[in-house]
Amino acid sequence: MPRRHLQIRKETRLLGAIQIMTGLNIHFVGLLWTYLLLSQISAFGKPYLPLSTVTRYPYWSSTCFIFSGIFAIMIEKRRSPLLLSYAIIVNILSACIAVIGLILLSLEFIIYSLSTKTPIWPEVSTRFL
Repeated sequence: MPRRHLQIRKETRLLGAIQIMTGLNIHFVGLLWTYLLLSQISAFGKPYLPLSTVTRYPYWSSTCFIFSGIFAIMIEKRRSPLLLSYAIIVNILSACIAVIGLILLSLEFIIYSLSTKTPIWPEVSTRFL
């Protein structure tokens, strides 16, 4: 009976660390966006809600990226077919979530450009007339 041997490259630990760092960056950017949104509402009274606030994308996507990185690191330490299948599933899920993030960002740009009639002060201050 032939024994199966899992061959995993050495880069999986590095890729797992990159996925974890990406998840942490997205989470902290989401916290920064939330702070800026709350300060903008209290300072200017403009009730513009971004899609990232409505969908809470930075928070649930960052947990998926972190889990994907953890599975990638764990698969290098303990090589089992079950753990490998979980890692593949979570990596495919995180890739789909990244595509969803790109779609949300493009929709955000389109909605903002169509809905804003008067520019807010950072837009006016950066224009050179």
